[in-house]
Amino acid sequence: LFILGAQPICTQLKGLSAGQIKFCQRYHDHMPSIGRGAKMGIGECQWQFRLRRWNCSTVQDSSVFGPVLNSASREAAFTHAISSAGVVYAVSRSCREGDLSTCGCSRAKRPKDLHRDWIWGGCGDNIEYGYRFARAFIDVREKERNHPRHSTELGRMLMNLHNNEAGRK
Repeated sequence: LFILGAQPICTQLKGLSAGQIKFCQRYHDHMPSIGRGAKMGIGECQWQFRLRRWNCSTVQDSSVFGPVLNSASREAAFTHAISSAGVVYAVSRSCREGDLSTCGCSRAKRPKDLHRDWIWGGCGDNIEYGYRFARAFIDVREKERNHPRHSTELGRMLMNLHNNEAGRK
């Protein structure tokens, strides 16, 4: 699916990698959900670290988090994880709401442990789709670069992919 006029908008979004721009062009209707998810991740990060010296503060540039993501630190690890989690949640919720053209609500059956008095509507967040889409969109930034074997850059890429996955779980 390609939406006419989406290409200029996608190339003007700051902070997207080349692979993410391609996703934007193909899944233009997903971008508001991705933005909401990233914003939710930032909000949760700031809440979790509100009493710490580093409180998940953001900067007004394309990196959002500034130099914290340039170092192999606990803060960078948490930032990758919580941002990834936010995108899974927001995309899954948008599927359920019918806001995205490539997915719908989850068709999961009524959970066996659900109390019998609860009414099961049968339309839940499509977490499976949200997970798959977030993995593809977020991880493409790391995967589109080639790093030499045994290099620091390769180790950093693998660490970022691990932290992204931890957030999605």
